[in-house]
Amino acid sequence: MVTSVGAGLDAATTKSVSEADAAAGKKAARKGDRAEAWRRLALKELKKEIKKDLRCTVQSFGQVQQFFLRHPCDKLDQLLFVVQDRNGNTIAGSVAWVKMPSAESAGQLRKLEDVYGSGDVTPFGSEVLAAGGFRFTGKHYRSRPDGKLVVIAETDPIKGHPSDAFLKQVADVADVLPPP
Repeated sequence: MVTSVGAGLDAATTKSVSEADAAAGKKAARKGDRAEAWRRLALKELKKEIKKDLRCTVQSFGQVQQFFLRHPCDKLDQLLFVVQDRNGNTIAGSVAWVKMPSAESAGQLRKLEDVYGSGDVTPFGSEVLAAGGFRFTGKHYRSRPDGKLVVIAETDPIKGHPSDAFLKQVADVADVLPPP
């Protein structure tokens, strides 16, 4: 029985999942099985859109965009997705796979991208999410290097109150998805 509005909100908040489920989600994600990865996090994918061969300077801003003007990327692919838990909490996610000319330039990009407020590789269009006015904050973020590739994942709530820890777990799992 819910005894207050606050208790009701807490009951509808998605808390983080166990380390074992998060690890199983990452394992499925590494294999490219998004449905199983989300299932391990007690989520269901509602929408997804993939765009390939985007232009890095156009899909970025701030110091990150300035970096791309001096160091053009070789390739940019992105995934936008929406997942939801059984309580109706809805989460938007973005994954960008940025291929640079060298591992050195990839490392430089990641170092810059990891500084909050330095700019970003921006998602290709949040209108796909059907969440008017939605913008990623960069607060639930994960990146990783993979040779010449930098993978950047971020998540934010569209609806409901998922915990920050859970949003970070979703970004951690999304970050290990293979490129499309």
